[in-house]
Amino acid sequence: MIKRMTAAGILALAMGSASMPAFASGWPVFDAANFLKNTLTAAQALKTEVYENTNIAYQYKMMLNQLTQATGLDPAALAEQANVIKADISKLEEYGQTLQSLYGGISESADFLARVQSLVVVSGKTPEQWFQDQRTLIGNGDKAAKQLFSIARKIAGNNQSLAKRRAKIQEDMTLSPTAQATAEATNHMLDVLASQNSDVLQLMSAKAQSDATKDQRALAADTEATNVTQQIQRDQEAQLNKLRQTVFKN
Repeated sequence: MIKRMTAAGILALAMGSASMPAFASGWPVFDAANFLKNTLTAAQALKTEVYENTNIAYQYKMMLNQLTQATGLDPAALAEQANVIKADISKLEEYGQTLQSLYGGISESADFLARVQSLVVVSGKTPEQWFQDQRTLIGNGDKAAKQLFSIARKIAGNNQSLAKRRAKIQEDMTLSPTAQATAEATNHMLDVLASQNSDVLQLMSAKAQSDATKDQRALAADTEATNVTQQIQRDQEAQLNKLRQTVFKN
């Protein structure tokens, strides 16, 4: 119990120091160190949950073993209790498999971010310049850039679906207060990663850039059309006033 509380406390401190990426000119700023730190923290939190879940499942199996060896109990009540424990074990095992899959996905995210960071460093450019190059390459159909973007999109989508599955299983399980606190802390870190993964995809997406440019052009066209309409109305009003003055003089 003390170890679990300590782990939860450390994770809470880590979350407090985790900051969301800044924005400049409407685009996220790639902070590789911050991304990797949050990713590794989330991975460690999931690893802790896997360990805790394995211990809890083991305890349930021990309870089931003791129950099946008990004597002098009502057979119907014994069977009912055994079925309840078996159902709990099934949920814990399903939860454990989802946690392990999500841990693997987060580890892939860390590997991808490390790869992107190394590519930025090797290029000798700033992260903003490198992502601009990638957007241009993706727009021109470059295979390497498209593959890199495809990997990022696949990892982000997989992690998101696994996180939703994890949350769904949590709703059907009864967690201890300590385990619940740890799960909530992990959920927060997964939310941070979801936001940061979205930022990376936005930085690399040529479509996002083209959509933004299209929106700016549409806004400019609307503004120009509005100005023209207002000028026509002013001209019409001026002509009408001039006509009225002529009629009244006559």
